Amino acid sequence: MEEVVADAPDIDKEITSLEAAVDSLTSSFGVMRERANVAEENHRKLAEALRDTDLEEMAPTELQTRLEELAEENGRLRAAVNEARGRADRIRSRLMLMEDELADD
Repeated sequence: MEEVVADAPDIDKEITSLEAAVDSLTSSFGVMRERANVAEENHRKLAEALRDTDLEEMAPTELQTRLEELAEENGRLRAAVNEARGRADRIRSRLMLMEDELADD
């Protein structure tokens, strides 16, 4: 009976350690579950957005090609807008010059 009494503090220590480990695991599980919920919600939103486009039926390589085409088109459009701004600035300058000439007459 002395051996059982001598081992009691060790058993209490082990139980306390196990309880701490279970608490830690439970806490970690809660965090992981929350992260999984957020990921599932993000997936749901992305899936809905994808359904609203015609991209859902495209293969990943087709989608990559389409994205590259859109990027090139974006570049062309950006260049066209910049060129149009330049022309508009030149026209504005000419108009201001003409207004100044008319005001001087």
